[in-house]
Amino acid sequence: MIFAPRAVIDIGSNAIRLVVYGGPPRAPMPIYNEKARIALGESVASQGSIEPKVMKQAIAALVRFVSLTKAMKVEQCRIVATEATRRASNNAEFIADAGKAGVAFEILSGEIEARASALGVVCDVPWATGYVADLGGGSLELARLVDGEPMQPVSMPFGTIPISAIADCSPRMLAEEVEKQLGGDTDFKIVKGLPLHLVGGAWRALGQLHMQLTKYPITILSNYTMPTDATLVLAPAVASPEVMEASGVVPSGRIPFMPAALLAINALVRILEPSELVISVYGLREGLLFDRLSKDARSEDPLIAAARHEGARLSRFAYHGDRIADWITSIFESDDRSMERLRYAACLLADCAWNSNPDYRADHAAALALEGNWPGVTATDRAIIAAALYAAYGGKRSRPPVLSQLATPEQLDKAQLWGLAIRLAQRLDGGTGHSLSGIALVRRDDQIKLEYSASFKHLEAQTVKRRLKHLAEAFAAAQSV
Repeated sequence: MIFAPRAVIDIGSNAIRLVVYGGPPRAPMPIYNEKARIALGESVASQGSIEPKVMKQAIAALVRFVSLTKAMKVEQCRIVATEATRRASNNAEFIADAGKAGVAFEILSGEIEARASALGVVCDVPWATGYVADLGGGSLELARLVDGEPMQPVSMPFGTIPISAIADCSPRMLAEEVEKQLGGDTDFKIVKGLPLHLVGGAWRALGQLHMQLTKYPITILSNYTMPTDATLVLAPAVASPEVMEASGVVPSGRIPFMPAALLAINALVRILEPSELVISVYGLREGLLFDRLSKDARSEDPLIAAARHEGARLSRFAYHGDRIADWITSIFESDDRSMERLRYAACLLADCAWNSNPDYRADHAAALALEGNWPGVTATDRAIIAAALYAAYGGKRSRPPVLSQLATPEQLDKAQLWGLAIRLAQRLDGGTGHSLSGIALVRRDDQIKLEYSASFKHLEAQTVKRRLKHLAEAFAAAQSV
């Protein structure tokens, strides 16, 4: 199924960004991303208004971005402005001049911005709990997630630009200022010991820097988890612009603001005492898209939606990933809910690598699982799906070593069983899925068997028996451990 592109243009404090999304509504996939570095925040911080030159640059960027969305046949485009424009004394002039140029945008209130950022985390991880903090150039947004709904959304003037302007600012000083804001009219209730989800480019850069410093085996930032004392590892690097420049993961434009970003984490850790720090690659833009979905669409699992879309796109014949998932379920009834979900995703991607050279299909399938732009997964989840697809494509060598750095042997061995079952399903009827309804995969007396109905008995063959034998032997070996 082809979905019309949709887009969000975000007029932020440090830049104006266009992101165009494809894929299913429940799993938006960025297909185009462009940023114009325009310092609205610095202009407002120094002048109280947007300087004419800066406003002209901003409108030019908006006109370009809108023209791109038209060329891309974007069906829905939402243009929003946040803290810098919100505080600018001449924001009405900005709106009027942009309108004359054919661009209409809305200024989000701080509370709406905080809520949308938190919904972005929910868009990625529906079961996320704890707090969502979004650090921008001009402001800090905070909300608590309760049953998938942002509560107590609040916006505070503690972005990287104003924090950087505070002389001799310390985590304690900043924490006291934040607590004053939270204890005022907002009456923000704090529950300690919950996860803290970090949204925003500066914090993503800190996450990438932490990965590098700790030699994390992959560089995919989505849902990367750090301990609350991660700032101790980061502090020496953040104190040195040269080290950050040499790292290659901190954009040069962000380097001056990284100490402020680290300060903000330290302040929030003092206040919230979170259980862990979770980097989110979703945020305001994805939250705005998610907020427009129907209740039924919101209830979909984003991983399953994404895997089904990609699996159908890459499939050779009529798509039957769901049928494979149903067919192999009977021998994996002991899987818990989290593993069942990953098994389902692997089945949906069962036909993902047939256009690769036969010698590399297993590697390419594993790489797609490990490196794909999947929502709602951790690095461990990626490794488990990768192990399943590696086995499904008959990987002849030992599993890629990186998988063992991300998941336990027990998890990977279980995933291998899924993969062998998928491999058997694909061999039964040439990968068409046509005959799965007439051939049952059963586990009886600790043995794995195929039971053919009369009209499908002709599909029995030596190649099928070999794959069944491999699955049965692997199952027996797993049971003996």
